[in-house]
Amino acid sequence: MHLMIGLGPIGGNIGANLAERGQSVYGYDFNLERNREWSEETQSPSGNDLAVIDWASVESVHIAVRLADQVLSVFAALKQHTDQALTVFVHTTLSPNDAKRIFAAAPTHWRTFEAPVSGGPKGARQGSMTIFLSGPQQTDVEDKILANISGRVFSMDSYGQPALVKLLNNALGTYNLAATAQMLNLAEVHGVPAKSLFEVIAVSTGKSWMSDNLIDVQYDLLLKDVGLLHSELGSLPTINLDQGVEEAILQARTLLGTKADQ
Repeated sequence: MHLMIGLGPIGGNIGANLAERGQSVYGYDFNLERNREWSEETQSPSGNDLAVIDWASVESVHIAVRLADQVLSVFAALKQHTDQALTVFVHTTLSPNDAKRIFAAAPTHWRTFEAPVSGGPKGARQGSMTIFLSGPQQTDVEDKILANISGRVFSMDSYGQPALVKLLNNALGTYNLAATAQMLNLAEVHGVPAKSLFEVIAVSTGKSWMSDNLIDVQYDLLLKDVGLLHSELGSLPTINLDQGVEEAILQARTLLGTKADQ
């Protein structure tokens, strides 16, 4: 059985995907209405009391709560209710420093994986999301679990690295989102309907995942992640198209091992 802790947009959809694949899933959330709706959708049990869990049947635990302190609270609750070894995947987006602190606090007999995700609720529901992973070398069983919930896994050397990669990726996405919004506003100011430019972007070089999903993307979560990255690094680059663009492009090409003149 897979224990899904946190039935929000990510956790709820990971659990629903596993249930649809015929896996046994138990949903846990403090929100009783959310539990009811999730159970109705998945035909799987849920609740807000870990005391009722048959721990011997738990194959994996997936934590998808919102905040770092909530992850620590979940760890404490798990330790209170069972002494057995657990395989724990933490999908919560953390700052790198929080990730190091949290995983250092995990019991040594657990197999704990830092596993933030990209792909949103749709990717979680379809099992196509990207996972940034660190932790012990995965067993065949753990690899199968990851294959069921993701389209691709990027393994990293140490705790904190998945958090940094996730935050950098989301910050880049937020830059794309903000730039798209600014160009649409600029078009409207200068007499071109924003909808007309939006249609052009959809089939032209300005297209991105963010432009495709501008209407529905949960930008509040993106801004939360940008805030985490900013607090971690102290500052973020300011993109100025008047200067430094060529230098930045050439440097990035060099870092990627691509000749600048190609």
